[in-house]
Amino acid sequence: MDFETFDHQVALADFPPGVRVTAHPQGAGWTLRAANADGTSGLDLLLTDGAADMYGEGPAFSAALARLRRAAVEGLPAVQPDGTLRSLVFVRD
Repeated sequence: MDFETFDHQVALADFPPGVRVTAHPQGAGWTLRAANADGTSGLDLLLTDGAADMYGEGPAFSAALARLRRAAVEGLPAVQPDGTLRSLVFVRD
């Protein structure tokens, strides 16, 4: 997915104010990260290439962003003591 399309999908997902969402290519997929601007909380979601292939790239990214948005609305988990974020994985069924 190109970053312009990703940014558009993020805008449509309507994340709460102060939550920044980014995408980072990672091996066989993408890590999508939702984090508070102050850096104290956040969540990573690995969207595998298999899931994107199975559901289609656009729908898979949309579903992953919906999951991250739900977490952001409910309250993102605190950053771990070692500085990492909690992670979820969206894989092919």
